[in-house]
Amino acid sequence: MDNLQGFGAAIEGRGIPFPVLYDTSTQVPRTYGVYNLLGDGYVTPATYILDANGAITWKYVASRTYDHASVSRILGQLSR
Repeated sequence: MDNLQGFGAAIEGRGIPFPVLYDTSTQVPRTYGVYNLLGDGYVTPATYILDANGAITWKYVASRTYDHASVSRILGQLSR
């Protein structure tokens, strides 16, 4: 079993009701401008909320490696 298959099984086992992107090529973070943003060669933590048409309605891009949007902040944005 490769990493992608293992990841897929883990997602399916959680019953998550929305699509989850697993991008081993880093194409998506490069497109969104968050690959190596902090100069460390990694994807910068970022959270995006998209509407039904795929337009970004809210985003949080970290200012340091271990920075993440809080769950309460994300849920607040989703409730709008």
